[in-house]
Amino acid sequence: VPLLIDLTVLVWLAMVLSGVSPTQPTGHALAEWGSNVSSRTLHGEPWRLVTSLFVHGGATHLLLNMFSLWLLGLMLEQRVGAWRLLAVYLASGVAASLATVWYHASGINSTGASGAIFGLYGFMLVLLLSKKIVLDKSDRRAMLGLVVYLVLSNLISGLNGNIDNIAHVGGLLMGLLVAGPLAVFTMKKEE
Repeated sequence: VPLLIDLTVLVWLAMVLSGVSPTQPTGHALAEWGSNVSSRTLHGEPWRLVTSLFVHGGATHLLLNMFSLWLLGLMLEQRVGAWRLLAVYLASGVAASLATVWYHASGINSTGASGAIFGLYGFMLVLLLSKKIVLDKSDRRAMLGLVVYLVLSNLISGLNGNIDNIAHVGGLLMGLLVAGPLAVFTMKKEE
């Protein structure tokens, strides 16, 4: 998790040092740094499915995503290991980018790690529901309630404004899909 956060912050710092606005970067600047621009992603620049996870539309966008990644990621990483977490994060991020390109095929410029973070929410849900994380019943319910609340509140708030909710849904679905086999076949129940 610290490496993902460091890499994302370094990309943002490099953008700012190159002259990109730290608070309101232009769509052109975001595209130059690797955002998920449907027309470019679909026509010869598939790396944007990954690079867009590290490009953010300003300091607030970056801070919110990195805070979420830090809280959720550290909790998951100590339970599942860095490699499983990275696999779910990247698979969910790419799925989020693909969902965006599919849904907005006529054109969108999408940035940020939130689709990958939604994949981590899906991963956490699977771990809690499959009881791979040992908690007493009330703590499990509280944690499930918190994760469901965070997912729903973010999706609802995404209905207003310039938020790529389809990326959130795509990331969440991939997190659920990838986490199932990981949890069932490769993880032991916590002691």
